[in-house]
Amino acid sequence: MGAVIPNLDEVFAQIAKDIEALEARMAKNIQALVLDADKHLKALTPVYTGSAVRNYIWTVGEPNAVTYDAIEDGPTGRTNSMALGQEPRRAANETAAMASLLAIDFSNPFQTFYCTNLSPDIEGLELGLLPGPPLSSRSPNGMFGITEAYLEAKVASKGITS
Repeated sequence: MGAVIPNLDEVFAQIAKDIEALEARMAKNIQALVLDADKHLKALTPVYTGSAVRNYIWTVGEPNAVTYDAIEDGPTGRTNSMALGQEPRRAANETAAMASLLAIDFSNPFQTFYCTNLSPDIEGLELGLLPGPPLSSRSPNGMFGITEAYLEAKVASKGITS
């Protein structure tokens, strides 16, 4: 006959607690990665009208299918001569885009999280083609590829929260 485990209920209860703790840690790590991705994408995105940065929309389960108009918060300014992050229309459009991120419930780490950007300018910015001559691209290497490489390196080095 097989061995009898005297405290089987306690063993199962401990396993359930361990699984719950692991899922909570995974949720925290996923949230940290998503927040980091959002921060990096927006920091690398040049802002003229605000459309590109306004349309970083986070969703769970399925990608966003809506394009949002930029918030015209003052003049565009001479953005090609400004440092990234100093553009006049950046703050209002980043704040509006942040609403989608703040609405996400990260408690289930097994969901699919999407970041979409349906701005008409996003492809040209990613490819380093905008704003076009005589001005030069302010993100010649794009935003998505750089952010993806950064996050992959961070995960590979186990630099996510524990």
